[in-house]
Amino acid sequence: MTNFLYKRRNYFIKKNFQGKLILGYFLFMLGGCFLFTVILAALSADTLTVVYQNNDLQLGQTPLMLLKQVLAAHWIFIVVGGGIIIVAAMLITHRMAGPIFRLERAVNNMVSGRLDDVICLRGHDEGKEIAAQLNQFNRELSKKIRQIAGCSQQIDVLLVQYSTMNPSTITPDDIQSIHASIAGQNQDIQAIAKTFQLLDE
Repeated sequence: MTNFLYKRRNYFIKKNFQGKLILGYFLFMLGGCFLFTVILAALSADTLTVVYQNNDLQLGQTPLMLLKQVLAAHWIFIVVGGGIIIVAAMLITHRMAGPIFRLERAVNNMVSGRLDDVICLRGHDEGKEIAAQLNQFNRELSKKIRQIAGCSQQIDVLLVQYSTMNPSTITPDDIQSIHASIAGQNQDIQAIAKTFQLLDE
């Protein structure tokens, strides 16, 4: 059974997924800046502002007078804050993208018939509950497949035993005993099969 601690150093494991989330965070911040500017302009539309700058006294509507300063402040916020948000979003999305990548790989292994893959996530990763459930599913399914394989081996042994019997010395009791043993193994296989609810084709 494969058991290893899965370490990720690449912060862009699922580029499409993480790229969309990072872009969404950045656009959300940009939209917040734009919304703040619109609200400020709407609330101060009926006010006048006096500005004294470079030995020049200016009088005008507050939104127009503050537009240059607001744009300058937003530009600094977009560059600095945007960089911080991109780094933070990259770290946050990595905690989601990494486990999704690991779960997808484990499910692909399950589809291909590999049930020995143990999903190991880091302590702060999301999805630890579903990883534990998939690990438990693999353990239970492996146990039942081993039981079915054991029953199949017993049937093979009984069939070999029957085929090597001397027809002249075989008794009805011998045939009945082998038949009952094969039927018992088959019932065990059917009991295991009944524990599953199958998808209708």
